[in-house]
Amino acid sequence: MGVNNLQPSTWYLPTGFVFSQSSLQDYVDCQRRFQLRYIQRRAWPALDTAPALESELFMQRGAQFHHLVHQYLLGIPVEKLARQIEGDEMLVRWWMNFTSLTGFGNLSGFNARPEISLSAPLGGFRLMAKYDVIVLPPNASPSGKGERVTIYDWKTSHKRPKREWLEKKLQTRVYPYLLARAGAQLNGGPPIEPEQIEMIYWFTDFPDQPARFAYNTEQFAADEAYLSGLIAELQSLGDGPALLTEDEYRCNYCPYRSLCSRGDKAGLLVEMGDFGEVETGFEFEFDFEGIGEIEF
Repeated sequence: MGVNNLQPSTWYLPTGFVFSQSSLQDYVDCQRRFQLRYIQRRAWPALDTAPALESELFMQRGAQFHHLVHQYLLGIPVEKLARQIEGDEMLVRWWMNFTSLTGFGNLSGFNARPEISLSAPLGGFRLMAKYDVIVLPPNASPSGKGERVTIYDWKTSHKRPKREWLEKKLQTRVYPYLLARAGAQLNGGPPIEPEQIEMIYWFTDFPDQPARFAYNTEQFAADEAYLSGLIAELQSLGDGPALLTEDEYRCNYCPYRSLCSRGDKAGLLVEMGDFGEVETGFEFEFDFEGIGEIEF
């Protein structure tokens, strides 16, 4: 089925639509992907990576690793958690790397907030992010102003992405930006200043090669202008047809490729490279009563 046989190319966002780094990344990577996924809500017609079983198992391991870390940061003993993954060589390796090489091996002195969600209004919509963990100064309070606040994001990709690619990811812009916009409640009241923020990508298979990104006021202003511009641009498209990405290599890992006449075979998981982790499907519906936010 070619792209011209799809539903009309409207660009009207559903009422109450919430932007995230994932949806904005889809728009930047391929307008048509965003349109199919978030506006038309099309069911995925194809696998995104192959072989299917290997991709599914890898995705499950990634989810389990994130859950293990979450439990650990909530205070469950590491020995008890380790028993849950006995016999799974890959998960055991990831877990040993985490406990020995992240600095989290001993939680004393850490003020870690795992699985925190923040949101803020932007461009007439809401922008949200769910963080793997935010680490604040011990006993965060107004007196902690100026101390480092670190965002950690765990990555289970087969290959370590290049820094240049990570720097361009919407996640690298959205996460620090939202923490500066909506993180005051985590800091005892005062806002978290951009200069306090650092974002760290930590890779399960490359534990001694984290990617660190400092933040500052100039970057915050640039990110606000850029993100607002993306949302305004998307709203201005009206009924026009969506553009397909010019980088057709991306289509190898897109489940909509057959709808766009961009091939019918999934790209190999081991060759995924900078595209990172396996897709997990549509984003969750969010319960905003549980999300730290600032009002319109």
